[in-house]
Parts: sequence; structure tokens; C-alpha cells
Amino acid sequence: MSSESIHVHKLAGCSPSPLAHYLKALGILRLVSEQVDPAARGWWRSDVFHLGTQLDRDELEHFFLNDYKPTPMTAPWNGGSGFYPTDNKSGIEPIEQSVSERFAPFREAIAVARSVVGGLDAKPDKGDAKNNVIARCRLALRDESQAWIDAALVLDDEGEPSFPALLGTGGNDGRLDFTTNQMQRLVSLFDVEAPDSGPHPESVPQLETALWSESTATLEGGAIGQFYPGAAGGPNGTSGFDGGVKVNPWDYVLMLEGALVFRSGLARRCAADALPQASAPFAVRSSGSGYCSAASVDAGARGEQWMPLWPQPSTLYEVNALFREGRSRIARKPTERATDMARSIARMGVARGVDRFVRFGYIERNGLANLAVPLGRFEVRERKHQELLDEVAPWLDRLRRLAGAKNAPAAFDRVHRACEESLIKCTQRDEPQSFLRLLETIGAAEDQMLHSPKFAAENYATPAPVLSPRWGQLILDCEDSPALRLAIALVAQYGPLQSNQPGPLPTIRDHWVPLAGRQFDKGERGLNLGPNQCGMGLDLERAMLAVVQRRLLALGRGAATKGADHARYFPLRLSHHRLGARLSDIEAFLQRRVDDGRLLSMARGMMSVRWPRLSIEENNKDPSQDPLGGLATFGVLRLALPTGPVALSATNQHAVRVNPIVFHRLSTGDLSRAIDLAMRQLSAAGLRPRVRIAIGSSDYARRLASAMAFGLSDQTFARLARSLTQPELSQSRRREMEADAMT
Repeated sequence: MSSESIHVHKLAGCSPSPLAHYLKALGILRLVSEQVDPAARGWWRSDVFHLGTQLDRDELEHFFLNDYKPTPMTAPWNGGSGFYPTDNKSGIEPIEQSVSERFAPFREAIAVARSVVGGLDAKPDKGDAKNNVIARCRLALRDESQAWIDAALVLDDEGEPSFPALLGTGGNDGRLDFTTNQMQRLVSLFDVEAPDSGPHPESVPQLETALWSESTATLEGGAIGQFYPGAAGGPNGTSGFDGGVKVNPWDYVLMLEGALVFRSGLARRCAADALPQASAPFAVRSSGSGYCSAASVDAGARGEQWMPLWPQPSTLYEVNALFREGRSRIARKPTERATDMARSIARMGVARGVDRFVRFGYIERNGLANLAVPLGRFEVRERKHQELLDEVAPWLDRLRRLAGAKNAPAAFDRVHRACEESLIKCTQRDEPQSFLRLLETIGAAEDQMLHSPKFAAENYATPAPVLSPRWGQLILDCEDSPALRLAIALVAQYGPLQSNQPGPLPTIRDHWVPLAGRQFDKGERGLNLGPNQCGMGLDLERAMLAVVQRRLLALGRGAATKGADHARYFPLRLSHHRLGARLSDIEAFLQRRVDDGRLLSMARGMMSVRWPRLSIEENNKDPSQDPLGGLATFGVLRLALPTGPVALSATNQHAVRVNPIVFHRLSTGDLSRAIDLAMRQLSAAGLRPRVRIAIGSSDYARRLASAMAFGLSDQTFARLARSLTQPELSQSRRREMEADAMT
């Protein structure tokens, strides 16, 4: 071994995925550090593991071929472990009969395990018998054998075992016992009958393939379990109908050696009740979302594990510390689910130099086989706006429980997974559009609750949370589009629904969601869906017609209240005048150049934003600069539904009293009669329309009627009035003009 320089080895055979190759990298670092070079360091670069050590290439290969001492791994609590009469003994017996120093620790561990199960002629049954064997093994086995047990299982205070998904159920996966296969692979690599247990000739190229991926090695039949899905065999695994399982024995041996880094510590064990299996490093509950092949059945009991990648050279001690802590936090609590882990990573909630995570899910594929499927990668870097997700995360947790409730409609699982998918995308991208999409999926989930009112009430469903104005500011930073601006102009409105409205004035959301404060309005038969909820279940055009109709009913109810402002004006006002629709956007809507479905989806999602408290700097173009184009008819009709006095100037204001019949005529398709009534209404208020006649189909008339639901700013009302009307002249001013004309 050279002590003068450090050799950096690019181990091309070790990559972040499949999981077998990731674990192989950890195994190489662990064995080199523990058995030959304590100062060795490992790190990840360009998806390849790098090893810095005093060993050059020949010395590294020589170590594994001639000096490496395998870690003793036994699992006498499992059937098929080699300790019982019907078990396969092709691995355990040759190692027991070996005489080399290389296998001395293994022989000792096997002897201790045999003493534990000496009185048993068959594998212990599940329950107390198996737990008793596990407990006795923990007491009897020491050193490296103890490290294997700590990685394979965890015992609680009462002696009940729980099993990290990485090593199946205590070192086996179904009928595949990992320790038996480990011993069989060792026998195929080394001549265990020889005094020095040197390597077989074929193990040399196999090692070169495992380390450097430079030569073609002969693979042998054998199972590799969940760690390498691509080598698991099965239908279409190779040419023909069914492929056999082929494995490089070095891959298997080094993979299990690396799994010992994943020892579950006491600190993590204390939180194990929050996880679907033993609290292993970076293990969380699965979500069944956030990747292309996601399905609800993927959210199984084995959960997920996020494998860290670090770019800085690290010793085994530092790597062990990373996995021993093995935790991340979000909102001062340990992460429990994949969505929590993604949020923690996006907020740099994981320390010790990790720059990326590879997400693996332990998922049933190819029948009932459990495979460690790579589900994507997540960069560890601070992303913007992540604190906003704290406002919706608790509600999404309640939605998850609702989707998993007994007799829950299948649609609840679908909308829940869509919400989780959107949330995970928010943790990966800084774009405001990702957060807008999350709001849309939340709105769709809330709609699903309204479509199942009895189920929602019985299972204590809650409406989407009211979100802070910071969401509104972020939405305004989204890519500018007519649909988005119109959606904002629709939802950023409020006003009374009855005379002398007490408390906060209802918003547009009240026409979709039955609310009692911040909870659903519930009754004996479920949610109390009343007449105010006139927009739910309708397409955009019909929903907006229903909303305007409902607001006009509020106007009629207030007519008897003397001096009531809402008895004169349309009872919908913008929460901020700069959130009103552009006239060019209204024109695009009338010409059907806007996707109604997308507009409604955005509007439903944004209804929970607290727009009335929003304070922003306007970046959009001044609406007074928008050309009117073909909006003369719309303008006259909209002036007949003002939300307040139409101010042509600071001293020239006109009170146009709303006549609901104008809208009723328009909504039935009678454009001619509607425009005639609107012109009379404006003239009575002192604004003479320049438009004298309007022609259009009944469909266009209904489209015009639905456009009345969009909020316009006071400046836009003034712009319409100045362009489409002229003030009535007083009698004295008319006489002066006539005299000037005669002169």
C-alpha cells in the first residue's frame, strides 16, 4: 500500500440507481475504511461514486480478492436461513467447514446462531417464538453480527420487532433469505476449502465489472431480490417469454455489505410509530404520487426511502453520522411522508452536505414482488415561496385521511393524489405557475367534497383553508394571460347577499361552498347546500349567469331599505380596483378565445385567497389605454350594472340605478330589448348612449350576460362612460349653445 499519495478512483460500477449499485458504493467505502484504510473518503460526482484512498487500482482489487473478510450475516429466525433441516445449505455448510482466517468471524457467528436455535427442528412460528429467537440472537451475537441485526430489524421496549423495508422483513423477502444468498455468493467467489480461501478465477473479471464496469464478466444464476428491478427476471426479462435471474456475485455481496450503513438508531426508533415500518434512515410513508407511473396502490405499507448523495469527500465516520441521524424536519416536526420530505428538501431541511436525494419506493410490481423502484431525484437547495405550503399541508393531510376512509368514493383518492403531485412540483420548481396549479387541484378536491355532501359531513371534511394575501401576490407573478386576469377579476369581488348584511361581506366563494365561518355548514343530512350555492356543478358560462342572478336577488331584497347603497348598485365590488378585468380580456372572452374550463379551474382554486387584504403594485397596462374594439354593446350593458356612481371626473358623477330586467332579458337571449332598456336607464341618469342599436344572436346575448360577472375597476367604468356616452346638457347650457349657433 502506498502511503505517499491519495488515489482517486472513479467507480463506474457504482451509480445512484438501481438501489443495488448505490448500496454497493457504501459497501466499498465501509469495507475499505474498516479493514485497510481508515482515512478513505467517498463522494458522488456526475452520478458516479468516487473513492479516495491510499490504495491504487491494483491494491484495491487485491484487497477484495485476497484480504477482504466478509461481514457475518445470519438470520436464524427466518425459514430458509440454512439452520433448519429443509433449508438450502449450499452456502452455510462450506463456510462452516472452512479453515481460513478470512471466514473466522463468519464461522463464529454461525456457531453462536446454532446454539440459539439448537433445540428447534423447524423455523420458529410468527409471534412469541420468533421474537424469542430474535431477542436471544441480539444478546448472543456481537460486533459485526450485531451491526447486521441492527440494520435488519429493530426491537421496541416490549421486544416486538419492526422491519426496515430496505432488508425486507428481517433479512428476507418472501421465500428469499438474503443471508443464505450472501453465503452462496461468497462460496461462488472464493475457494472456501483452500487454507487461504483465495478467489476463483472467474471472480477476477466479475470484480472488475462490479468496480469499474470495464470488462464483461460471467453472470451466474441467483436472486438479487428487490434491489435490482432490471435483473429480477420474469416475463420479458430477456429473449423468449420468461427471463431467468442472473447476478454478478460481487454486486450482491458488496450490496449487502453496504446495507449495514443503514442501522436504525435509538433516536429514530423513538419515532417509529409514525412510520409504516421501522424508523430507518430517511424512511417515510409512501405517497403514490410525484412520478410518472404513480398509482394509489403504490402507497403500500413498506413506504419509501430517500437515498442521499453528497459531493464532498467524506470519511466513513461522517457517512455513518449522516445515516445515523437519518432525519429531516418540516415545521419543527420529523418528516413522515414523501410530501414532507420534498418540502424539507426544498427548504434545505437536511444538513451535512447532501446536495441531492434519490427517491426509492418499495412497490409491488411484476405480480406480488416488492421492488425498490427509483421514483426521481430531488435537489437540496433553497427554493422560493415554500412557506406558503405550510398553509395548505395540514388540510392535505386531512384530505388524505378522508380519501382513506371507509366507503370513500374513488374520486377522493384521485383528487388527493393530484394535490400531492402538485405540492411535490411546487417543491421542485420556483415558478408561480406550480403554486397556481396546486390551488386548482385543491379547488377540485373541495368540489369533490361538495359532490358527496353526506360522506363529507359524516367524515368531518373541512373546506379548503383561507389563504394569506401572499398567495395573491404570487399568483399575480404568474405568466400573464387573459384567462388568469379574468379569473382574478371574478374571484376578487365581494358584496352583500341580503339587506343590512352583518359581519364580513360574502365573496364569490359563497356561491360555490356552503360556509359557516371557516367550516362547512352542516345539517342532519350532510352539508347544507342552499340557494346561495348557485355556481357548483355548472360550466363557466352558466355558473356566472347564476351568480349574477343571485346577486340581483340581493339587490331586490335591499330595495325596501331606504338609503341602502346596494339597493341602487350591483352588489359586487372589487377588493382592489387594480384587480379588475382588462377590456381586451373581456373581448377575448366574448369571442370565445379563452378556455372556459381553465378559467373556471383557476377561479375555483383562487377563491380561498384573501383578496380583500391584498396590497400590490400594478404591473399590468392601464385599462384606460385598452382599445374598445367591438365592445360598444358590452360597454353600454355593463354601465347599466355599475357597482357605484360612474365618475367621469372628480366633480362629474352619475348614479345609474340598476334595473335587473336588463340582465334578465339578456340572459334569455333578447339582446335588442336588453340594449334598449340599458340605454333608457343610462339616459335617465344623465348619460346619453352613443349606441342606438345592437344586433347579435341569442348565444352571444347569453355570453354578454355571463360577462357581467367579471369585476371592472372604477377607471374602466369611467373609460366606458366617456367613450360610449355623452352627458345630458342642462337647459341653460342648451340655450347658450343655440344662441351661439344663431350668431
